[in-house]
Amino acid sequence: MLSTQVLVPRANGRVAVFVDLIGDLDATLGDLFAENLARLMALGTTDVFLTTKHVTASSVSGLAAIDAAVAAARAGGCAVAIDPGNRRMRAAFASARTPCASERFAARPANARHLMIARHSPSDKLPKSA
Repeated sequence: MLSTQVLVPRANGRVAVFVDLIGDLDATLGDLFAENLARLMALGTTDVFLTTKHVTASSVSGLAAIDAAVAAARAGGCAVAIDPGNRRMRAAFASARTPCASERFAARPANARHLMIARHSPSDKLPKSA
């Protein structure tokens, strides 16, 4: 359940949210991120820091959804920075030509919020039992 209703624009006008994607970056997780990013922007978020260090697998459709959501947010005036977090995701974003932050994010601002979005694709095989 998403509870972003607690976000209130600050006096300085900047609201930061750190978003962690967890699991398998497929079209569904990409769409979840896009929906949440649009909702956060509607609530007044101006800075988004996306980390994918906990993503275990990625697909072309997931990367395309992330890229489209980030482009739309930037066009809407939201500053979005992407930290790929690991070598696999750096290579995936490089092949998709999605610009990422050159350095890891510094300490979080005092007014920053944290949102985790997780999804694991169902496996085709049943797990072995004893």
